[in-house]
Amino acid sequence: MSTFINGKIFTGADANTFASAMTIKDGQVVWVGDTSDVNDSDAIDLKNQTVLPGLIDVHTHPKYIADALHGVACTPPNVNSIADMQEALRNSPAFGQGPNTWIEGWGFDETKLAEHRTPTVDDLDKVSTTQPIFIYRSDCHSSVGNSKALEMAGITATTPDPVGGFIGHFPDGRPNGYMKEVAATQLLIKAKSAQSYQADVDNMVNSSDHYLKNGIVAIGEMMGRIRPYDSLKLYQDSVQAGFKPKTSIYYVYDEVAGNNRLQPTNDDQLRIAGIKVFMDGSISGETAYNSQPYPSGKQGVSLTNATKLKQAVEYAKQHDLQVAIHAMGDAAIQLILDTTDNMKPWLSDQPSIRIEHASILSDRMLDQIQAATMNYALVTQPIFFFAEDESYRSYLSPEQFKQIYRVKSMMATKAEFALSSDAPCTPWAEPDSPFVNIYAAVTRTAVNGDIVNPSEAINVPDAVFAYTNWPAKIGGFHQNGLLAPGYAGDFVVLDQDIFTIPHNDIKNVRVKETWMVGKRVYKVTK
Repeated sequence: MSTFINGKIFTGADANTFASAMTIKDGQVVWVGDTSDVNDSDAIDLKNQTVLPGLIDVHTHPKYIADALHGVACTPPNVNSIADMQEALRNSPAFGQGPNTWIEGWGFDETKLAEHRTPTVDDLDKVSTTQPIFIYRSDCHSSVGNSKALEMAGITATTPDPVGGFIGHFPDGRPNGYMKEVAATQLLIKAKSAQSYQADVDNMVNSSDHYLKNGIVAIGEMMGRIRPYDSLKLYQDSVQAGFKPKTSIYYVYDEVAGNNRLQPTNDDQLRIAGIKVFMDGSISGETAYNSQPYPSGKQGVSLTNATKLKQAVEYAKQHDLQVAIHAMGDAAIQLILDTTDNMKPWLSDQPSIRIEHASILSDRMLDQIQAATMNYALVTQPIFFFAEDESYRSYLSPEQFKQIYRVKSMMATKAEFALSSDAPCTPWAEPDSPFVNIYAAVTRTAVNGDIVNPSEAINVPDAVFAYTNWPAKIGGFHQNGLLAPGYAGDFVVLDQDIFTIPHNDIKNVRVKETWMVGKRVYKVTK
């Protein structure tokens, strides 16, 4: 049993409830109150520091992050050109390690590169032709590989496009290394993952401290896979080897359709929670499915029609699973609402359908969500406009831009609401920093100083709720989200008081300590 005193403890009960002391026993909070009521010489002094319930990133890609942590950040502020990218890849610890060692990178956005184009196989071959190279685009939907990576994936000039994906080619027909959208990117990922399952487990375990450093005690894995191995097995083996964050897994529907073995589980540490459906791509990649065309004339890609969406929903209902639906473009979101708004919810303890990103929402859509029979959740990422403001300004009409990441309006509906990172799928060196995301939601300020739809700003307590209490309800982390008797003893100690510092300083907040089940699992070292 441990008792903590002299803290500013945000319990999560409401925006104004703080305590100064609490007791954790057998991994659970058993008492919350005032320091003056404590008579324990062994009590741990919090030294007036601010304490929050353990943070929850309910939409992220831990496998991708595990890969990225030993890869190269191809993002601003350090990588601003293809030449910078080549140099960064040459400085990767993987460089020169032999023909079976992949050199990996993440986060490039061609609009932020000096050349204003996607790197090609020829660009990457200047780094190495003997080691495979794989780089995620910032949206994690698309990627680029060198000639060795293409060879290992069996991609040639005659390889057909996978359903929902596109293999890029030079004018002469030769593959140019660009793999557009998830289905094409998976061709390279499967070749990479086939190399060493144990390496993937090791990478996952090594990523555990990354989450704890950010105060994240629970995560939603939004890219569960059956092939080349089952994601559940990856997590089971990783947890056994020391991976600490609690995890809900959402399997990509295209991989599990017809698989009757996928059933929900309720383990607090690791659970199967739902399925993931892709409606479209990304705004910065001009693949989000929009009602108005991009300046190039494109309208994005529609990956799932109403018939297939209904099939996915029916599958989820039959298996008591949640449906998480990726939708960034307004046409994609409208299709979800028109298809599902009058359906009867099948889950009673959490939303049956999650709309992920919900990047462009009109007033009509918000009204439709409010009037719907279906119980929705809206899970969104202001860090996108923080890091990608120029792309949004360039690719969206003024009317559409006014409708991006409407967090205050989302909260005004009856839908459950949460903030999340979608990390590492945004061009920022700290893609899953909760405090950068909270800063963007509160200040509506992009990294370039642009003010983005300030009427949609929310206050700090609500932004904290959106990383604690609310995502716990959405993601099925029922023991988390509050510091109250009966809840998990998971909490974080901050280096600044997020509730009182100037809003412009929120992005600089750091976690000093992270505790899980009453035990300290991370402490900052100077």
